[in-house]
Amino acid sequence: MERVQSGGAASDIPGMDRYRTTTTLPFAHLAGATSALRTELHRLIAADDERRVADWSTLRVVGPQEVFGPHGAVHFEYRGSVQFRRLAALPNRAAHSHS
Repeated sequence: MERVQSGGAASDIPGMDRYRTTTTLPFAHLAGATSALRTELHRLIAADDERRVADWSTLRVVGPQEVFGPHGAVHFEYRGSVQFRRLAALPNRAAHSHS
């Protein structure tokens, strides 16, 4: 089972906006962690602004970092971050359909 913690952050520096999240797995598994991080980052960005999309070429995954779980078991934490880009607004088709 995985645990995902989230945090979207807008930077004060233009062009440096990144969304960040973490996931913890009971075993080291980079592909599984990357999948969980991508899913959560996508969810965070979509929830924040429907015109934002992840720029997956900027995805960074760091880990694993060994951490102790609530019952003393070793877990493996991964951190992920990604920049986003804004989609151009689509023209309003209803405004142009009056012929």
